[in-house]
Amino acid sequence: MQTVEELKNKIAELEAKIAKMEQASSDYNTGTKLLIRRDLELSRANEKLQKVDEIKSNFISIVAHQLRTPLSGIKWTLSMLLGGDMGELNNDQKTFLMKSFESNARMITLVNDMLVADGIQSGRVHYGFKHTDIVDLMDNVLFEVSPQANKRNIKIEYKNKFENLPQAYVDPETMRAVLQNLLENAIKYTKDNGKIEIDVKKENDHLLVSIADNGIGIPKEQAKDVFARFFRAKNAIKQETDGSGLGLYIAKTIVEKNGGKIWFDSAENKGSTFYFTVPLQESH
Repeated sequence: MQTVEELKNKIAELEAKIAKMEQASSDYNTGTKLLIRRDLELSRANEKLQKVDEIKSNFISIVAHQLRTPLSGIKWTLSMLLGGDMGELNNDQKTFLMKSFESNARMITLVNDMLVADGIQSGRVHYGFKHTDIVDLMDNVLFEVSPQANKRNIKIEYKNKFENLPQAYVDPETMRAVLQNLLENAIKYTKDNGKIEIDVKKENDHLLVSIADNGIGIPKEQAKDVFARFFRAKNAIKQETDGSGLGLYIAKTIVEKNGGKIWFDSAENKGSTFYFTVPLQESH
């Protein structure tokens, strides 16, 4: 039989364990309450951020739309003046007005980029997915951008003949914007007499598209920011002072919305190759 002393010790041990359990339970309840409170605070903060983002988005949309109307009017007026509708102009007048026309056109491009980026971010862009011939889409874009390349004697070539390539399952309108952006960038940042090479090939359940140039490339320390909104590399600004810094952000968002991925390889003063994938079947 246990002695009275032993029983007292066991009772004391049990009381100590109970006290520990009660303390643990109290700590748990306190921690749970703090977590619930923190979760509520985060939820409220997130709601506020969403409201701020919505206000910002609406502000950008309203301002951009308001800007586009007068800018289009200025473009129309300058076109009439340059066309001689208001009388003959001397060479100096034409040169001055042409510079104004080009600056106005750049502003319109910036406003349009802002509207597209805002539409993509807010989910207002409609995607109509269907089977699409990517090479045919590329040919159409090349027809539009080739004059820019020809002016500077930049050669654009297909790497392969693309025989028996399957169609991609994408939204052709937004994918066209991706191709146009990447090709225009390649032309813009390739030096005169340079070369751009395009390749498309099937890999498993997707097509891999690549657009390679031997242009100015991207500084290694800035590579991580390439797809960020409004980012432009320091050497890109020196090469081409105008630009919204929205093109690659738009391209990345569209490619991902189409079920693909986009990335690049680049070396400063050697060139860049941008890659992106597009699915062959529905993946949305």
